[in-house]
Amino acid sequence: MNGQLFRALAVMVSLCASGALSCPKRCTCHVSRQTTEVVCPDAGLSHFPGEGLPSQTTSLTIQFTNLSVLTSKHLSGIPLLEELHLPGNKLSSLPGDLLKGLRYLHTVDLTDNELRELPEHVFHHAPLLNLVLKDNHISTIHPDWFPNSSNLTWLDLSGNLLMKFPVAQLQSLSNLKVLHLSQNKLEELPVGSLDPHPALERIHLEQNKLKSLDVNAFSRLTNLTHIFLQKNRIDSLPPTLFHGLTSLEYVDLSDNRLHFLSPGTLDINTSWVELTLNPWHCDGKIEYLWRKLTLESLQSEPKCAAPEKVKDRAIATLNREDMGLSEIQDPPESQVAAFANNQ
Repeated sequence: MNGQLFRALAVMVSLCASGALSCPKRCTCHVSRQTTEVVCPDAGLSHFPGEGLPSQTTSLTIQFTNLSVLTSKHLSGIPLLEELHLPGNKLSSLPGDLLKGLRYLHTVDLTDNELRELPEHVFHHAPLLNLVLKDNHISTIHPDWFPNSSNLTWLDLSGNLLMKFPVAQLQSLSNLKVLHLSQNKLEELPVGSLDPHPALERIHLEQNKLKSLDVNAFSRLTNLTHIFLQKNRIDSLPPTLFHGLTSLEYVDLSDNRLHFLSPGTLDINTSWVELTLNPWHCDGKIEYLWRKLTLESLQSEPKCAAPEKVKDRAIATLNREDMGLSEIQDPPESQVAAFANNQ
C-alpha cells in the first residue's frame, strides 16, 4: 500500500472515530479527502442544524428554509468553514461577531433573506473574498462593515433599496473586481465614486434610476471589461465616457432614453455594445451610430422610434435619404488641389 493511500485511509478512520461523518437530520453530507460539504434544503427546517454537523465541514448550505436566527456560537463548531451559503431563508438580522473565529471563510451568500440593517464590523472577522447580499431590504450600509485591509473581490448588493451610491462605505475595497448594484434606486453616480476600485473588472448598474453619467465616471478603471447600464433613464452620454478603457469587452446601454450618440462615443476597442430598446430618433444626428453599425459591424440591432416614416426600421438598414442627409458630394476643386499640394 503506497504512502498516500495509507494517509487517506488513516484520515478516514480518524474522522469516523470522531463522529465527523455524522450528518444532521434534514441535510445531506458529501465527504471527500479535502472537503466536507453539508446541504440542508428542507423547508421545514427552522433551527440551525447543529446536532450531527461534522466539525470538519468546509462548505455549509442552508437554503429555502425557515431559519431566522444565526449566531457565532452556531458556527463555532465548524472552524474549518470556507463557504457559507444561506439563500432563501428568514434571516432579518445578524450579530456583529457572526464570523468570529472563521479564519478560512472566503465566501458568504445571504441572497433572498429579510435583512435590513447590519451592525458594524459584521464582516471583519473572516478573510472574505466573495459576499452576496442580493435581494434583501438593505437601504443603508454602515461605514464599518468592512475592515480597512479587506481582500473582498466580489460584492453583490443588487435587488436592495439603496438610493445613494455608498461611496464612503465601499472605499476600503481596493481589491474589488466585481460590483453588483443593479436593481436598486440609485439616481446618480457621484464624481469619483468608483475611483477607489482600480481593480474593478465588471460593474453592474442596471435597473436603477440613473439619468446621466459624468465624463470621468470610469476613467480610472483601466481593468474594466464589462459595463452594465441597461434599464436606466440615461438620455445622453459624454462622447469620451468610455475612452481609455483598453480592456473593455462589453457595454450594455439597452432600454434607456437615448435618442442619438455624439460622434466618438463608441470609438472604443470592442464592437459588443447593446443598444436596443432606446427611442432612437433617426434623423441627421443618427449618422454617427448608423456608420458604426454599417461600416464597423457593431454587434447590436437597434431600431428607429421616430420619425414615423422609419419607425421600427433597423438603423443599419437606413440610407442617407432616410435620415434626411444629402448624398456625399465631391469636394470642390480648390480643396482637391490643396490636398494634393500637401502630399
